[in-house]
Amino acid sequence: MEKEVAKFEQEILRNPEDGSAYAGLAISYIFLWCYGFLSREDSIPRAKRAAMQAVEINNKIDKAHTALGIMKLSEWDWKGSEQEFKIAIKLNPENPDTHHWYALYLSAIGKHEQALKSSRQSLSLSIDPYSDIGYGSILYFAHQFNEMAVLLEETIKKTPNYAPSFDWLGMAYLQLKQFDKSIEVYQRAVDLSDGLAEIKAGLGHAYGMAGRKNEARKVLNELNTLAEKYYIPPVQIAYVAASLDELDRTFELLEKAFKERTWDLVFLKTEPWFDDFHSHPHFVDLLKRIQFPNGK
Repeated sequence: MEKEVAKFEQEILRNPEDGSAYAGLAISYIFLWCYGFLSREDSIPRAKRAAMQAVEINNKIDKAHTALGIMKLSEWDWKGSEQEFKIAIKLNPENPDTHHWYALYLSAIGKHEQALKSSRQSLSLSIDPYSDIGYGSILYFAHQFNEMAVLLEETIKKTPNYAPSFDWLGMAYLQLKQFDKSIEVYQRAVDLSDGLAEIKAGLGHAYGMAGRKNEARKVLNELNTLAEKYYIPPVQIAYVAASLDELDRTFELLEKAFKERTWDLVFLKTEPWFDDFHSHPHFVDLLKRIQFPNGK
């Protein structure tokens, strides 16, 4: 991802009027934020400047509108986000990435049937061998865990050394309460990703839900130590704390995430890991403050 940033910056230096390079730079910074490598303050302002510059140069660049849609989604500007995604799709209906981001938007607000339709459209247009992970994520938010598990089991056969495939399969098994299988594939994902914090948090959560509290506690301590040196999205740590029934710490971390407007909170309404908290007063208050639109 950092190489992508450098590549687009070089392209802009060579040709400052290349709107597509600005759009690519915006998307690259967004990815660094979504995957938890950069904080919002270190990524989104740069992404926004690049996307706005792209639109100023050429308002017909679909990737620029996709980038703006993602950023408006991150700001919980639900209507503005949808408008940008629809503009991007109209400009280039053959771009699978835009259909995927639009599907994520639809998932976030609970419009799961529409999200699955958009995601299938993305899948039909993509030649990327990893694109079915995107479809798996939409199945996840739709709580279709059996279908998700079947899909990702096949994905792993095609991409046997790709950490995200194991990460998302671990999520599916966990929701199906197949704890041993979940932990096994999560451990594989951690190994393949060199201990990526986001994936390690999933393993810690799986340990906690499986009743292996000591192992979950060890992961939580590791994440807390990492967070002293590097940016770790607070929701990732909250997942592990929640599995240990540390509710005060969980909501403290979620409040921190709210103040930072982290990417993960976009999916607070439909994230399966938080299903058990939907009646908790702190959770209800958090959902209210994010002002999710009606997903029906």
